[in-house]
Amino acid sequence: MRPRVLLLAGLEPTGRAGLLADVAAVRARGGDAVAVPTAQTAQGSHTFAVVPASPRMLAAQVTAAREWGPLHAVKWGVVPGPSQLATARAALKDADAWWVVDPVVRSSRGQVLSRLTPRHYLALAGPRVLVTPNLEEASWLLGRPALGTVEDAQEAAEALCQRGFGAVLVKGGHLPEGQGLADVLAFSGRTVVMRGRRLKRPPERRGTGCRLASALAAELGRGTGPEAAVRAAREHVTGYLRTGRD
Repeated sequence: MRPRVLLLAGLEPTGRAGLLADVAAVRARGGDAVAVPTAQTAQGSHTFAVVPASPRMLAAQVTAAREWGPLHAVKWGVVPGPSQLATARAALKDADAWWVVDPVVRSSRGQVLSRLTPRHYLALAGPRVLVTPNLEEASWLLGRPALGTVEDAQEAAEALCQRGFGAVLVKGGHLPEGQGLADVLAFSGRTVVMRGRRLKRPPERRGTGCRLASALAAELGRGTGPEAAVRAAREHVTGYLRTGRD
């Protein structure tokens, strides 16, 4: 099956992250991408700006996208504020689709992209919602001290599942050097630690979190189970880091 994936994210013009990176990842995984910008962003070496999408236009775009056919998955990237979140949720309230939620609040350089709080993200929890925080985002969502070990990541993933998420992937790319690289997936009462080799990331190859979540959405939309979907998405990101191609 060719999954149809709705992508909600900020438009970053270079395509190295954000909506254009999402589209590339979904297409690379054999899906059809429907792109709806939640914000316009400018993220250069010395320039940064975010302009939130009009809730009226956001609602119209999501509604129009649904009129062309069913959605099999929705990927939530940057959502700049509560009004955009409420608008998108209302437009998708009866969609029979997996949601992959990437709780991006700051850019990799620390610039603020969203005014959402942990409460807003926790309210998105549901049995067909997979959330993909990194270590910092997981501690922020739970109001816990910084996570520094694989065991911390496991506890955080399980705690977020207890908050109502169908699956949780805590990304361990920023674990301390001695901990290696390990992503932790919790779902259906199981916790799986997926280890890997840390790859050096060239500065121009940004948006790995965007690509991971979008590839995940494409796999889940196809009907792949959470564990196999995560493994496929991790392989996709590894290929991107090695070659620069989706």
